[in-house]
Amino acid sequence: MSEPKKEVVYLDPMHTAKTLVLVYLCFSVPIVLLALFVVYIRHNEMPAVTVFTALVLNTLIGFGLLWLACKVYNWVAERFGGIEFTMRDAQD
Repeated sequence: MSEPKKEVVYLDPMHTAKTLVLVYLCFSVPIVLLALFVVYIRHNEMPAVTVFTALVLNTLIGFGLLWLACKVYNWVAERFGGIEFTMRDAQD
């Protein structure tokens, strides 16, 4: 029996970027904080505004790049086809 194939032909850039940036932050915030800790150890100072700015920039840049990636994916999927995947019912 053939499994039903599906194709992702469009990603809503705003919704997808909003969702993925939260996943992205789970991995990137610890790395940013580690980098800031290294800066603190080397220079023996770390203004609070630096920590805040680093986290905000990380979020904004991450969101912007994810939004752009969705737009690029939609452009490619429209012209060449989207990502295909196969679905099946879950096995208990």
